[in-house]
Amino acid sequence: MQKDKSLHFVTVNGQQFKRLVFCDSFVAVELERNLECFRRDGIFPNIVIRYEREIWVEFVQGRLIKEVDDSLVEKVAIFYSRLYSEAPRLVETNTTMFPDRLDRDLHFLNQIGILSNGLLGEIRKSVDVLQPTHCWIGFDYTDPVKKNFVLHPQTHLLCAVDVEGLVCEHLIGMGAAKALVRWLNPFKNEFFRLLATKGVPDIQAYYGFIELCFLAQWTKRAFFERDWKAIKPDYFEGYRRL
Repeated sequence: MQKDKSLHFVTVNGQQFKRLVFCDSFVAVELERNLECFRRDGIFPNIVIRYEREIWVEFVQGRLIKEVDDSLVEKVAIFYSRLYSEAPRLVETNTTMFPDRLDRDLHFLNQIGILSNGLLGEIRKSVDVLQPTHCWIGFDYTDPVKKNFVLHPQTHLLCAVDVEGLVCEHLIGMGAAKALVRWLNPFKNEFFRLLATKGVPDIQAYYGFIELCFLAQWTKRAFFERDWKAIKPDYFEGYRRL
């Protein structure tokens, strides 16, 4: 599977813009609605226009992330705290899609040989322990790789320039989990400490469930996109029966 999207950089009167063309107008409309919720925060480029299946956003000429330190971790916490404080909803976990989706993803990873029968059984027993009665649903940013962030020249905060990673009605924390698994792991405790000081929904108590949902979804998607280096069964070993 390949993303059906094109990206273009456009210069008009000396001003730079990013032009995103999606497969249909539904994707563009949803992204426009999401971006409008954060138009005054500087954590995403300002949207210029949506026309049918196209979106134009301003080009942010910021500084790339070069090293991960305490200062950057604080900026990541500020970024996610803004997302997680925007209209979060506490719901019964079993009324959401996420438990069924997790089981489906784990089953598929077993079908294609990434998870053994024994490991799958152990993980399912762990899910019974990890799954919370209630969970928080809301906004998230699902592609927090370092190259997708710049330090905004005016606010000096993180700005996510790959805007299509902004989603709503998501299991809060799954977006941050990608960063915590890939490059923010040594600062996990500090990230959660800083997040707690921002008064956002408490997700740390059931983060194990959130991370497992992310790992299963990410690994399955990597298989379909033939991103073989992202498929690491060892990530699941920590989820043998708790």
